[in-house]
Amino acid sequence: MLVAAVVVLAGCSGDTDAPGEVPGSDAPAGVDFPVFAPVLDGAQAQSSTVSADRVSSDYGDGLTLVQLAEPGDDLCAALADVRLADDTCDASAGSVTTSMEEMGGVGIVRDGTLLYWGGLVTEADAQLVDRATRALREAPPATGDDLGEVTGATASPTGPTGDPTQTEPAVDEALAPDDLDVATAVATIRFLAGEVGPREATSAAYDRAARWVGRRFTRLGYDVDLRPVDAPAGESWGVAVPAGRSVNVVATPTGFDPTEPHLVVGAHLDTVPQAPGAEDNASGVGVLLAAAEAAAVRSTRLPVVFVAFGAEEPRGPGDDNHHFGSRAYVAALGPAERRAVRAMVSLDRVGVGARVPVGSAGRSDPVQRSLLAAGRQAGVATVADPEQQSSDHWSFVREGLPGARLGSTPYAGYHDAGDVPSVVSPAQLERTGRLLLAWLAPR
Repeated sequence: MLVAAVVVLAGCSGDTDAPGEVPGSDAPAGVDFPVFAPVLDGAQAQSSTVSADRVSSDYGDGLTLVQLAEPGDDLCAALADVRLADDTCDASAGSVTTSMEEMGGVGIVRDGTLLYWGGLVTEADAQLVDRATRALREAPPATGDDLGEVTGATASPTGPTGDPTQTEPAVDEALAPDDLDVATAVATIRFLAGEVGPREATSAAYDRAARWVGRRFTRLGYDVDLRPVDAPAGESWGVAVPAGRSVNVVATPTGFDPTEPHLVVGAHLDTVPQAPGAEDNASGVGVLLAAAEAAAVRSTRLPVVFVAFGAEEPRGPGDDNHHFGSRAYVAALGPAERRAVRAMVSLDRVGVGARVPVGSAGRSDPVQRSLLAAGRQAGVATVADPEQQSSDHWSFVREGLPGARLGSTPYAGYHDAGDVPSVVSPAQLERTGRLLLAWLAPR
């Protein structure tokens, strides 16, 4: 397991800043505390949510900035709702650092405002914390234009106990295909295939990827469970692989009851040992996270469970040496939970081609037909793909549960070192995501 070092940054308090710095005259309405506009390695705020006591800005690729008014003496407590439960947190002399696995955060106090970066990938860049801190210290006062697209906060970010919680999503509007943000899928592929690389199911790289995906779900407001999956030793596409433990990353809506009717959307997170796995299957995980992002703030026809499956890739010939994560998921379902699964969709290799393959385990089935209909509704070109049993939907179908697959267009880099982010087409990711959201939407 890879762990980022925690660095406590002393001497970075507001004492070194010139007094009286305030937001520019055209700062967002309702903000009455100093707001700043840091730029980190060229990245600027893309969008911001503003309330009376905080400004939360999205810088893309998982990087966020939170600015809090009058944080008080306990900086760790002030950040309770933006930190994850297992983060470490150290505060000293007006500065704060957090760390969890390879991810970290850093903040300083300026003129009574706590500026905190979250989502720093510290393991990949040992100097990132220093640059991030310098960016906070040197940031000029912000104007409204510096915060990107600005929206107002609609709910308090903390619960009555002050425990870490997520902002309550506004789900009064129905999910629609236009709610997809394909940039989320693209950023996921760049991280998983471009930075993590090959993710054999029992490897440290897979563990890193699974925890990263889990944190993304958590930040969207889902309850996240990392469920162990036993994987045997074997041979995966010509390479010997050891026995070990993998995990399924399971994200459920708050208050979810698994015995009530619901849908399951999954994508396998692992790769064969020799492949970075951009198309197979960071593309599926990217669309999974983009769909979860949209569903977190919109209503769906049924509650949706999102799963990043471990150990999908074969470890030998035949069904019994394949799909270990999804098989474990199904095996753990009780009778009432099995009856509650109305349909499962597997996202597997969804970023290549100009039409979305819609696979059924047999010649056809109701789930496939409903997905094809959703494609027509969303204006997405599709192609039926019968007798398709080579993805995680098959673990459901073989046990009598309804399931289908999106994706499977052949490509040159399949299961080799050429499966890199440039293989994947954002346009095809968007087609798949729009189809999926149309299928999840209320009818």
